[in-house]
Amino acid sequence: MKTLRDWGLSALSDIQDEDRMINFAGYSILYTATENVHLLIFDNEVHLPPETFYYIPPDSPIQFMSETRQAILMWFKVDLFVDRLEFLSHIKRGIFFRNPLGWAVPNNFMPFESIMKYYYFPTQEKVMNKLFAKNLLINFLEFILIRTLMEYDPKMDHYRKDSYEKEMANKFIFLLLNESSFNFTAVYYADKLNISKRTLDNAVQTVYGCTTKSFIIAKALEKAKKLLRGTEIPVKNISQDLGFSEESNFSNFFKKHTGSSPREFRDHAVSQIPNLRLVKS
Repeated sequence: MKTLRDWGLSALSDIQDEDRMINFAGYSILYTATENVHLLIFDNEVHLPPETFYYIPPDSPIQFMSETRQAILMWFKVDLFVDRLEFLSHIKRGIFFRNPLGWAVPNNFMPFESIMKYYYFPTQEKVMNKLFAKNLLINFLEFILIRTLMEYDPKMDHYRKDSYEKEMANKFIFLLLNESSFNFTAVYYADKLNISKRTLDNAVQTVYGCTTKSFIIAKALEKAKKLLRGTEIPVKNISQDLGFSEESNFSNFFKKHTGSSPREFRDHAVSQIPNLRLVKS
């Protein structure tokens, strides 16, 4: 049985073994494209019509009962969204991967031709920058997850009712992303918004399911990782850009939350990005 790497996107026919089996420890989404796809999951038959997204929970052995030509599999581990707190709770505990036998959702989101043109074909080009290909996959996954969530999650009614909390959370996000640097105290942003820290914490907890401080830290780490991975900006300059008075403070902060120093992260970032088509036998 072939073992998929941490994340990727590939034609289903390219990653099945000789028994047409797939079993991934992380999360995966099957797009049937123009085909009828028949499969077994935990010895249960599932028949998927064309233009269907099929959410497959972790550690679910899948055996396909017929050959496929157009169907596509996307797979990822939760680490892919570690800097996107908005998605983490939905992926782990939401509607997407709750059913152990998978969940089929009609593709009412994007035409087949657009999916192939803008997402599938570009990620299969060997000359494409791997970081760009990874971000393209994340963009596609986020699009599918958001559209599915908006159409099928009954909890969205609850989120829509929390209009004040959502408004405050949106104002906080706008302020956070438009400040020149980060301040790691919730009181600072609450004062800027003319609300109490408790009100801000409640808004962020209601909308994103985490504390204000956790959200600030996650966004700071997200920006730091992007700069370390995608630029040659010196670590000292990155630390100043994020709001740290000393490079050592930034290094301690980064290592505390990631387990590696900024320089170690930068040195290993490129080598840790897998090829989208690559699988291990």
